[in-house]
Amino acid sequence: MFFRKITTKKNGKEYVYVKLIENYRQDGKVKQRVIANFGSVDNLSSDRINCLIASLRKLHNEIETQVNEPKVSLNITSQANEIKRFLNISHLKQAMTQLLGERAYEVAEALAIKFMTAGEVNKPVQEVCKNMGLVDATSLQFYNVMKALGQDEAKEILLKTRIPVAGGNDNIHKPVIIHLFKGTFEGNSFDVDMTGSVYMPQGYQKEIFLLLACDHQGAPVDFEYAEESCDIPRQLSVLVKRIKNLLSENILVLDEENLLHNTTLPVAKPVSDVHGEILAALERGSVLKDNNVFFQVVRHKQVSEGKIKEIKAKLAKVSAGLETIKADVLLGKLTKESIVRKKADSVIKTNQCENLVTYSFNESDQSFSYSINEEGLNQKKQSKFMTTWVLHNAGAGELPMQDGLDVKTDQFHVITDQLKIPPINLYVDYHYSPEIISGHIQLEILKNQILNAMNTPHQGGEI
Repeated sequence: MFFRKITTKKNGKEYVYVKLIENYRQDGKVKQRVIANFGSVDNLSSDRINCLIASLRKLHNEIETQVNEPKVSLNITSQANEIKRFLNISHLKQAMTQLLGERAYEVAEALAIKFMTAGEVNKPVQEVCKNMGLVDATSLQFYNVMKALGQDEAKEILLKTRIPVAGGNDNIHKPVIIHLFKGTFEGNSFDVDMTGSVYMPQGYQKEIFLLLACDHQGAPVDFEYAEESCDIPRQLSVLVKRIKNLLSENILVLDEENLLHNTTLPVAKPVSDVHGEILAALERGSVLKDNNVFFQVVRHKQVSEGKIKEIKAKLAKVSAGLETIKADVLLGKLTKESIVRKKADSVIKTNQCENLVTYSFNESDQSFSYSINEEGLNQKKQSKFMTTWVLHNAGAGELPMQDGLDVKTDQFHVITDQLKIPPINLYVDYHYSPEIISGHIQLEILKNQILNAMNTPHQGGEI
């Protein structure tokens, strides 16, 4: 199809019309016909043409999204049910219900489960959660819950739920690491046409400075963030006060961006060039040289999105294969343990999932079950690398940790909008308010908290 200007004459006057033409074949010949008439070219101003183009783009985006959108798989539904069962018996549910109320907790639970199992699905959160059978709520309800998760009251209440995991009453003697680094929040901004309709979502990015507090095992437990570097000292002070009140007096800051200079806290800086003598000694632990402490930090970097999709695809194939075996056991087609194990081992080995999937078969009662090792899956999604840091003017008593440190913060470098809803406010910095961005950071911490607490495989189901 294409547009064409058609010129006609009437009563000595020349008129120009714009028409949409389509080619078609009839009797072996290519012919043309008019699909739509857009009227006189005099009535098509530049603004009206831009509106038409925008409307076509909006329609194209909607069609493309529908075609390319991944479906919610049975495996995702199974994982969602497992997380829901865990949350129902956890103290986290009680704390969040106290914070949000019962109805809002249901929305928050659905938001967390959707993020953990289908975070990459590019649809409005209320649609995904409804399709997964999690909750039937409006986009505004999800927005308000995300906003509540980002407020100071939520930070304090949720930090308390992480204290037993971090070591309980012994925390006062254990170090808390505050990792300061640059991050990016990614979402969408929106344009509006002449009728007031939203169209053409544009990529939106906001650079932020994150201050992530991690326990002695490197797991994030609390946070603040700043939009400008000049606000970092104030946000750091707020975070430190909350940590000292609830968690630990022993704090070390890892200043990745070299932005802190006037603080009473011990602040370590990254070292780009380490001399051979110190580098060799670091293999045995922290090094004290000329009143400076050198130590290493283990970082966990997420592998590429393509690699993650490849891993998920293999797991989906394994799940499908094992479900077939489970069905055959139910139907009595498979009864011998040797045959069941041979088939199951073949499915797992073919898809290179030996360390990710386990199964069991009881020949006496003909029961078959399998499980996905969530911890092993998370390890597959990440690669480890070492960085060297130095704490200047430190005494022997200020060694951060003899064996170095481990921080699990690299997944926070890019925080992605999990709501994907039409704008609550067309001014994008109001739509993505500080509370909304904070809510997304809190959601990422909750994801880690839940996975670490579960620390058990997702069951494929007993027969």
